[in-house]
Amino acid sequence: MIQRFRTRARQFAALLLKEKLDPGHAAAAVFLGIFIGIVPIYGFQTLAAVGVALLFRLNKPLTVAATFINNPLLQPLIVVASVDLGCLLRGSPFPPWNASSLTAAHLKQELLALIIGSVPLGILVGGVGAAITAALVQLKAPANPGLRDRVRFVNALFARCARADRGFVRWKLRLDRIFRFLEGLLAAETLGSGTVVDLGCGYGMALGFAAFGDSGRRLVGCDLDAHRIAVAREALGNLNADLTVADVRRLDLPPAGLILILDVLQYLPADDQQALLQRCCSALAPQGMLIFRVHDRERGLWSTITMAFDRLIFACGRADVRPLMLSAAEYHSVLENAGMQVEERRFRNRLPLAHILFIAKKPLAEPAP
Repeated sequence: MIQRFRTRARQFAALLLKEKLDPGHAAAAVFLGIFIGIVPIYGFQTLAAVGVALLFRLNKPLTVAATFINNPLLQPLIVVASVDLGCLLRGSPFPPWNASSLTAAHLKQELLALIIGSVPLGILVGGVGAAITAALVQLKAPANPGLRDRVRFVNALFARCARADRGFVRWKLRLDRIFRFLEGLLAAETLGSGTVVDLGCGYGMALGFAAFGDSGRRLVGCDLDAHRIAVAREALGNLNADLTVADVRRLDLPPAGLILILDVLQYLPADDQQALLQRCCSALAPQGMLIFRVHDRERGLWSTITMAFDRLIFACGRADVRPLMLSAAEYHSVLENAGMQVEERRFRNRLPLAHILFIAKKPLAEPAP
C-alpha cells in the first residue's frame, strides 16, 4: 500500500512539473509568478499564483516558484524600487530613507507609492523573466532538424551584417512561432515553387527562410523601413531577391506561388486591408498560397495583452495611426469571396501574444467548357 502511494505520488509530481512546459506557457507562468511576487499582497501570493495557474492552465509549480522573487534577500530592493518608481509616476519627490522620516503621514505616502510602483515594476521584471524563460525552454526543447537547418541557413545569410541587426534576426527566429509553421508547410511541399512575395518584409527573414534548398527561387519584398531593406539586400545579395522601399499598397504584385503578410495589415485602414487581400488573391498562381497573420480579438486577456503590446510598438515607432484589426469572420469573408480555400490557425506566441494565421489556397482553375 505504501509503495503504491509513493509511486502515484511520484507520477503526480512528475505530471505537475512537466505540464505546459512549452516556451509560451512557461513564459506566461514566470511572468505572472514574478508579477504576483512583486505586488504587495503579502500572505496571499501563493494562493493567487495557484489561482491564476489554474485559471490560465499554466504550470503550477513554475508559477508558484516565480513568486519567490519576493525573498528576504531581494525584498528590500523590491520595496525601494517600487516606492521610488511610484513617487516618479506620481510626480512627488523621492522619500528620504532614514529613521527621522518615519511619521504616520510619511508612511501613508510611501505605502501609496509602493502600491502604485509595484505594478509597472512587476510588469517590467516579469517581462524580462518571461523572455529569458522562453529562450531557455526553446533552447532545451527537442530539436526539429528541418527547422534547425533553415534557421542556421538564415543566420548564415546575416552573418556579415551589423551586430545589432544579426542579433535581432537571431532572437526573432528563436521567439517567433511563425517560422515553425512555415517550416511545416515548406517541409510538406505545400507552398509550391513559384515566386515568393513578402509584403512588409522587414529584414527579409521569411524570404531567406523560403529560399532554403532553392537559392534560385525568386524573392520579392518591400518595406517602408529603408534601413531594414538595406540590411535585407546585403543579407540576400547572393539570392534571386528583389527588395524595394515601398508601401505594400503600391507594390506591383508579380504572379506568385506564395505571398506573405506578417504583422502589417493592422497599419492599414479597413478598406485598404480588404483591397490588398483581394489583390494578393488575384496575383496568386493556381495552387498558390496567401499566408497572413493578425492579432486574435477573441482570446480575452491574451487579446488585451496583444493589443496593448501592439499599441506600445506603434507609439515607439511614432506611427500616426492606431492598430486596426478586423474580425476573423471579416477576413474569412474577403478570402472566400475571392474564391480561396481558407484555413485558420489560432496560436499564442512566445511573449505570449495571441494570433490567427490565415492560410488561403487558390484552387486549380476550372477547365474551359
